[in-house]
Amino acid sequence: MERPKLEFKEEHAAGSGLYFRVDEVLYRGRSELQDIFVFRNEFWGVVFVLDGLVMMTERDEYFYHEALVHPPMSVAPKGERVLVVGGGDGGSVREILKYGPREITVAEIDAGVIEVARRYLPTGRYLEHPKVKVEITDGAKKVKEDRGWDVIIVDSTDPVGPAKVLFSEGFLRDLYDALADDGVVGMQVGSPMLYSEQIAETRAILEGIFPYVRFYVSFTPTYPSGMWGFLLASKVPIELRREVPPGNRFLTDEGKVRALFLLGD
Repeated sequence: MERPKLEFKEEHAAGSGLYFRVDEVLYRGRSELQDIFVFRNEFWGVVFVLDGLVMMTERDEYFYHEALVHPPMSVAPKGERVLVVGGGDGGSVREILKYGPREITVAEIDAGVIEVARRYLPTGRYLEHPKVKVEITDGAKKVKEDRGWDVIIVDSTDPVGPAKVLFSEGFLRDLYDALADDGVVGMQVGSPMLYSEQIAETRAILEGIFPYVRFYVSFTPTYPSGMWGFLLASKVPIELRREVPPGNRFLTDEGKVRALFLLGD
């Protein structure tokens, strides 16, 4: 008798969501903070799930990671010291490395995410790069203690659980203080269709702290609604100062980065 097929479903809104067939379970367990599930799907490849929510798939993660990283890295006058808050899957690190920074620090609160990423995720190997330092720490604590960052990338989960503090006014003010005088922040803020109030609130707080703020949108097929929002906050005027490096799959030139901004404001 044929064995029943395993399935994974994530509800995005009432009566709708995302469905995957689980072709192979790679890892299932719980860290000290959250449930972690990694499986393989024939179409999407490796799928990484935290607390029942898809964080990335092998097939479409580059849409998200390129949209999160390249606008702030292209705008920043300098990109030598870069802090990633969250980002334990390694995807943002891969994109930052394309700019040849001097150092990247990943402040990931969950050691279990780092362990699983290194073992199972195609992006996890970038955490082993000699320019990358991984610290198992609360990102909110990190930005209070360390200063002088050229770029800070907030690659967090949605504003629930361990990541809730990363959308608070206190944390956003600490981001400003943690940056160099010409520093830039890039952060993900979720689906404009599903989280419009949260996005508006976060944007309003940033506009009360930073002199320059831009909202822009991109898309990631396996994220809720497929459309995803980002906020860029800068101490200097927002203009592209650095060419987009080779090797991208989505944002392959400056024109495409500019197009993201047009889709936002």
